[in-house]
Amino acid sequence: KNGMDEHFNVLVQRVHQQESRADDIRRTIEADMYKKSLLPETREDLLGIIEAIDKIPNEAEAISYDFQIQGTRLFADIRPEFAELLTLSKETVALTLDATRDCFGRMERVADYNVRVDKNESLGDALERKMITKIFASSMDTGEKILQRDLVIKLGDICDHSQGVLDKLVIAGIKRYV
Repeated sequence: KNGMDEHFNVLVQRVHQQESRADDIRRTIEADMYKKSLLPETREDLLGIIEAIDKIPNEAEAISYDFQIQGTRLFADIRPEFAELLTLSKETVALTLDATRDCFGRMERVADYNVRVDKNESLGDALERKMITKIFASSMDTGEKILQRDLVIKLGDICDHSQGVLDKLVIAGIKRYV
């Protein structure tokens, strides 16, 4: 809403700090897993899930830096859909984290989370297509169109990465029952 003001720069720094914190947590978990006596297959599944989850804050950080470094102002015609995709992405990440906790707990709702994340990922894809269509129908120069498109795709990738996590959680859950 306010463009690239000082408040935005503070928010970008917060995103960076959270992404860095997520990396620290991932490294701690990985080190702890190697210290424990886990079956190699279990360890591989857990590492795959952790790596898939780690892509989410990485993508959020990349989007923040793209706005900050490139000084890109979001194309006005896609702002409502971009805000909707941002809200959808945040919701999807929250569902993904809840599903992860459930998978390593009682596994009562992983299937339900999977359905909800899959639905959000499909909605996100539709929003992406709608925004990209608007971008390329505009009179912006080609370079600006590509910058705008890339921002939309990166935001949409958050839902895609969340779906990837759920795919891994479902498989890990099935293996636990077998």
